[in-house]
Parts: sequence; structure tokens; C-alpha cells
Amino acid sequence: MPDTAEHRADMYALAQERRKAGKSSWDRTLRLADVFHNDALTFTQRRDAIVRRIRATPWFKSYDECDDLPMFVEELADAADSAAFDSPWDCIYDIADADRVWIETR
Repeated sequence: MPDTAEHRADMYALAQERRKAGKSSWDRTLRLADVFHNDALTFTQRRDAIVRRIRATPWFKSYDECDDLPMFVEELADAADSAAFDSPWDCIYDIADADRVWIETR
């Protein structure tokens, strides 16, 4: 699920459908701001806190272990550094977007 114009248009359409139905454009919020940019934490501490929070959500638990989301979260959990973190994070973010889960990082 790359960040393409088509993906952005699809996500916009999903949000519009929700608003037309009288709903918020986002179904849920995953709050990570307190850890995502917390320089007092090591990379490993930040990564582990993010992974724990994702795994604790009903959103994550609604997926089968062989689905993309759990596989990307597992890859994220194994990331040794920020370079290895970025690719699975982008995929998780795109899945959240499609599922209308706002990931709050700021």
C-alpha cells in the first residue's frame, strides 16, 4: 500500500463516506505521541513501546496472525534501527489509514 495519489484519493473517499454517514472520518485513535518522538527513550525502548501499544488494540486483535498487519508489526518488533523500522512502519500506517485508525505521533 504505497503512498500514491491513488491511495490518498481512496483514503479521502473513505473519509468522505464516513462523514456523509454522520461519522467521524476516523474510527479509532492510537495514541503514540508520548513515545514516538521521546528522545529520553532509546530506539529499542521506543520501538518496544510502540509495538506493545499496537498489539494491545482491538484493531490489531481483529486480524488473523497471518494477515499483513500482524506480519508488519512482527517485522517492526525485530527492527534493529530506525532504517529497518521505517518500511514496516509505513505499511502499518497505510493499513491503519485504510481501517480508519488515526495514529497520533505528535
